[in-house]
Amino acid sequence: MSTTQTYQSPKSLPVVLGKRAAVFLFVGVLGFLLIKVVGPILQTGPEYVVEAVVSGIPLLIALGCAIAALAMAVVRRARHKAA
Repeated sequence: MSTTQTYQSPKSLPVVLGKRAAVFLFVGVLGFLLIKVVGPILQTGPEYVVEAVVSGIPLLIALGCAIAALAMAVVRRARHKAA
């Protein structure tokens, strides 16, 4: 993994996945709050579909990244204990 600046160093996969999970969780929560605020103003019928797309997909991605980060951390610890 190359870095463009000298103070940067390659991060481990669990750290990268954890940060991505946090970003997608933040996006999902912001989307959910946006739909809850804007939805009643617009009074549209397909509000639930829009809410599911805007907040649900980032939350599912965040969940997947978090599970992968935890799995990678467990595997890494198991490998270090075995060695």
